[in-house]
Amino acid sequence: MASEDKNKNNQTDSSSAEDTKKRKLRKKQLKEEKKKDKQKGPIRRFISTRIRFIPVWLRVIIVIALCFVAFYVGLGFGFSSLGEGEDPDTVRSLEFWRYIWDYIQGEPVS
Repeated sequence: MASEDKNKNNQTDSSSAEDTKKRKLRKKQLKEEKKKDKQKGPIRRFISTRIRFIPVWLRVIIVIALCFVAFYVGLGFGFSSLGEGEDPDTVRSLEFWRYIWDYIQGEPVS
């Protein structure tokens, strides 16, 4: 019986020694992973807290302005090249837009 108790004690000692080795190895792996994360850390922080060179509200204004410019250029191109107009600057005149408005409303055009 004494030899059986010694075997059990030896087994528990060896299993606890293996568990300790496994824990130490796992700790070492975690430390290495943390070191890798620290090396990538500033890059991740830079990406997540990126400084915007153009604020969002200014981007919205720029997009709206570009839409108006594209609309204006498209009107000029469509009127002069595709339509029967001669001068693309005619689109800028107020008389042209009054004529278009009267035409849409169905009023007699003079």
